Amino acid sequence: MQSVIPEVHALRPWYHDFSRFGLQTHVAPRRIDQLGALLAPLRRLLNRGYVEKGERFSLRGFLRPRPPAHVLNQRVKEIVIEDYLRRCLREMSTQAPTCLDLFCADGYYACLLASLSPAAHVTGVDLDAREVTRARTAARLLNFPHLQFEVADVWEFVARPNRRFDLILCAGGLYHLDRPREFLQALHALAGGYLVLQSVVTLESQDPSYFVAPAPGWKHGSRFTHAALERWLIEAGWRILDQTLNELPANPRLCDRGSSYYRCVAA
Repeated sequence: MQSVIPEVHALRPWYHDFSRFGLQTHVAPRRIDQLGALLAPLRRLLNRGYVEKGERFSLRGFLRPRPPAHVLNQRVKEIVIEDYLRRCLREMSTQAPTCLDLFCADGYYACLLASLSPAAHVTGVDLDAREVTRARTAARLLNFPHLQFEVADVWEFVARPNRRFDLILCAGGLYHLDRPREFLQALHALAGGYLVLQSVVTLESQDPSYFVAPAPGWKHGSRFTHAALERWLIEAGWRILDQTLNELPANPRLCDRGSSYYRCVAA
């Protein structure tokens, strides 16, 4: 295993494991760091601050250490997302597609796109400035020159006029919105071709009308079903080419356990 580059280590915790690209981003946490993570929710409550996903921890995790849930779930999601991206790229007539990665976080899937299509021009968008710093760092260290990242609200970004992308990736963020249906409608205006979408969905219901906001146990976001997502995409003007529903094994609650994937083209 490669050693972690100091500037990468300074930006921990990284949400994704970049080891497939030859960049080591994950290190075994020290017990003192785990203790700090255990107390983080209390500090958030007292300070009204924000605890990143990679920093959340539990007493059970402290007593019986295991990889974070998002690390365990990464491979399950990545298999489908990568397959869908490859299909889109194969079907395109251009060798240098313009791509958009919404909710890009640390830029993992933007880097994956760059590895699959070296001439692709990829724009990553995320509201979290620290995540964008991670994304820019990863792209530079991996020598992906056609990647650019922007700190922006996704609603504001999709509302900008005169923007078109050959491929839009929207992974891991839709369920954080309280109006996901309207967002899919707004997103259609940017479509110059394909959409690859991934979102957490509930497994408590299969009702295409099921929708709750905020998400159970949260103060933001929403939950909906795989069938609801299918209906919203069709109503927003997307033609569905492929769809998949699987389970995120590290998520214990049924309302968080489903993972939906859709490959679409603008109708």
